[in-house]
Amino acid sequence: MSYLRLLLLPLCPLWALISQTRTELYMAKVLRRFVPPVPTFVVGNLSTGGTGKSPHTAFLANLLSQKYRTAILSRGYGRKTKGFILADNSSTAIQIGDEPLMLHRELPHATLAVCENRALGIQKLLSQHEKPQVIVMDDAYQHLRVKAQCYFLLTRFDRPFFADYLLPAGSLRELRLNAQRAQCVIVTKTPEHFLSDTSEAISMQKKYKRQISRYTHAPVIFSSYRYDNTLKGTSGQKISLEEIKDYHVTLITGIAQPKPLVEYLQNKYIKVKHLNFQDHHTFTEGELMKIKNDFLNLPTEKKIILTTEKDMARLSDTELSELPLFSISIKVQMDEKSQQTVIQTLNTYIENK
Repeated sequence: MSYLRLLLLPLCPLWALISQTRTELYMAKVLRRFVPPVPTFVVGNLSTGGTGKSPHTAFLANLLSQKYRTAILSRGYGRKTKGFILADNSSTAIQIGDEPLMLHRELPHATLAVCENRALGIQKLLSQHEKPQVIVMDDAYQHLRVKAQCYFLLTRFDRPFFADYLLPAGSLRELRLNAQRAQCVIVTKTPEHFLSDTSEAISMQKKYKRQISRYTHAPVIFSSYRYDNTLKGTSGQKISLEEIKDYHVTLITGIAQPKPLVEYLQNKYIKVKHLNFQDHHTFTEGELMKIKNDFLNLPTEKKIILTTEKDMARLSDTELSELPLFSISIKVQMDEKSQQTVIQTLNTYIENK
């Protein structure tokens, strides 16, 4: 722990008092909770971000949409609008937020809506002509006003909640004991060598499960990211990672944890100039112009701008779309046993509704 975080430790009890008082008021039914009339699944975490909520929301919604009319409901973080908005083909990141737009583009067969009032958002979704049979709420673990049927709690492998501290010394929004609300815990961004059946991997997984079992009896599974080897351009063109090994690649990221992507590209022997911005960064005209001019002045014809699908949701409507701008897709992957655990958890709460 850094010295600054150590100095902030005395403030943690105050944060705990505020956050846990709110939680207890909901648990004691002093504050009213809305119970959705259709199976509703929450994807969230105990920490402030970077656990991979959107890719896991897409993963769950994709599984559900194979059998049920599925809706995704998000707060729409970073949007410049208010209230309930149903996404369509004309939606922009300004209207619904970058992550919801990314989810809408990735899952066109699912309904997507944003609303800061999730209870109202669910009611609006259920008033649609083809109302959803199941709903997935993105980043709603702390949204206790809605009492969902099932909670998927995400925690990063490199910073698990059982080894983290409350704000402001750490990144936890609430006490570790609130992991007990979860019906399934997913340890995300797990290095691939810990997903194998080696003795080292099995030992590490047992260690994590043992630590997590101190707070919840929910099943614990492990997931990682898989990057698509085909990059997608703004006008539908495609290029493989193999083809760009001798290109100049300008990588633009505005995500919480860009390091795994940078390391992945480097392991593929792709040299990148990384322009790193804060999560959900809103690009100014000056920043976009500098990126464009620097790119155009590169002394080579073999050059592209690469970004994530989340960042593409914000950049595709800017002047950078006039350049060779490509995005790389990030997918959740887990072994067959873990995926069956997820499917069984989903089915249990759909059948019991």
